[in-house]
Amino acid sequence: MTKPQKPLTHYRALRDVADHLGWDRCAAISDLSESMLRKMGDPETGREIKLRDAMRLEAVYRQDGGEGSPFFDCFAARLGVDTASTDAASCMIKASSKVAKEAGEAVAAALDAAGRGDHASKAAALKEAEEGLTAMVALVRSLRMEVAAP
Repeated sequence: MTKPQKPLTHYRALRDVADHLGWDRCAAISDLSESMLRKMGDPETGREIKLRDAMRLEAVYRQDGGEGSPFFDCFAARLGVDTASTDAASCMIKASSKVAKEAGEAVAAALDAAGRGDHASKAAALKEAEEGLTAMVALVRSLRMEVAAP
């Protein structure tokens, strides 16, 4: 009996791919035993498939004529990326990229200030942290608009 699994989870994605390719073929593609792979497809085990294996399976699944992109859709949903809307996805990627850049600069400046301890480096770290926070707030606003959209 197949256990019910929530949509847009890696468990469901693995099951969908295995339903198309077969568990034995998935095991061969991922260099895992069929038993281990089945455990990774069971939410009750708490085991998760590695990204590398998910990418390999998805590539073969698509080459074999599988419909959609089960793992990609799962990861996109977890990241809050709307794969149906290129414009929304592009905006989300840009906003996320800006957060990563600004947050990285803030961390680097804070580490520098911790090492130096002088007022100028602390002021620079504060400036960078504020820029990181501004970028994060912009991303949160963007996500709220996407979640609120019908």
